[in-house]
Amino acid sequence: MLASATGMPPEFYPSHVRIDRLTLHHFRNLHGLNVHPGPGINLIVGSNGQGKSNLLESLHFLCLAHSQRTRKDKEMVAWGQESFVIRGEGMIGGRAQNQSVEYGDGGCRVKLGVTESRKLGDLLGHFLLVAFNPEDLDILRSGPQERRRFLDVLLCQHDATGLEILRRYRQALRQRNAALRLNFGADEEALLMAYDHALAEAGVEIVLRRFNLVEKLAPKAMEFYREIGQGSESLELQMTRSLGPDFEPSALKENFLQKLREKRSQDREYGLTSVGPHRDDLLSFLDGKTVRDYASQGQKRSVALALKLAAARLLEEASGLPPILLLDDVFAELDQGRRERFGALIADRGQAFIATPRREDLPFAVNQVFTLERGQIA
Repeated sequence: MLASATGMPPEFYPSHVRIDRLTLHHFRNLHGLNVHPGPGINLIVGSNGQGKSNLLESLHFLCLAHSQRTRKDKEMVAWGQESFVIRGEGMIGGRAQNQSVEYGDGGCRVKLGVTESRKLGDLLGHFLLVAFNPEDLDILRSGPQERRRFLDVLLCQHDATGLEILRRYRQALRQRNAALRLNFGADEEALLMAYDHALAEAGVEIVLRRFNLVEKLAPKAMEFYREIGQGSESLELQMTRSLGPDFEPSALKENFLQKLREKRSQDREYGLTSVGPHRDDLLSFLDGKTVRDYASQGQKRSVALALKLAAARLLEEASGLPPILLLDDVFAELDQGRRERFGALIADRGQAFIATPRREDLPFAVNQVFTLERGQIA
């Protein structure tokens, strides 16, 4: 399993996706921080509250355009400040990549090389990254929103056009929901029908791309699950199909339009669109039983890790380069056996950032160690 998708061991990669310099200003408790990571495994150690998770959060935000810890960007601004800056410089294969994000009163401003943007999502798809956090169990035990988010972030990194399709769908969804709240006359009814068609066009694309992604993800997740948990159970992944069982785009679109017509009265009452890929779910089963309802805590941890490892392998196959890995105090959550097996699967896979209060939790060697004290490298 430590060979690449091309069959070559990691040391034969000509280059990796990596960040060579990370600069932070007023990001939580990190200010004036310049970190020069190595291309291999970078260990961040320190007692609780010193900024380890904040450092990993900044990388997550820079590469994936959202925090894994909060939905409110303002919460990441240091106390008493009005803005934060994250800047990363590195390499993608043999190409230099510089990108930054600044948050302030006017929202976020993104810079990719010399190109500026107000679209936070433009950060996606450059520094490919997969994050492992103790909260990853929420993928399995919380509502469908977290599982859709996992798939959509992966889709945006795996497919360069994925972000634009999601943007189109979300815009059409917002417009349709706004139209549903109007006092309808003939003009508004025609407007709503136009939004139905825009929603259906983008929605069909999302359904098909998610299904294709899950088809590729499932066998990899199954293999990783058996390696981590050493269980004999069969892991199965399925997407719910709210638009029906068809796979032909025109049939899917007609099914979606029909369901929107059927639900129109209900949707008007609540002012929300009740059917579509924004309501779908990624389901997981062990020997036919839902992981969410029947799996043990150890099994859930193994499934969550397997999903993330499968996502990393999928990105590696698509790009030819292993993505950056972020691991925030993950090993402490695992028993000794899972810790060693999981560690073997991520060691020597390119650049990784691992935050832990105890070096002894890691069952492998690291390339570089950073000690954080009060938001500064000691």
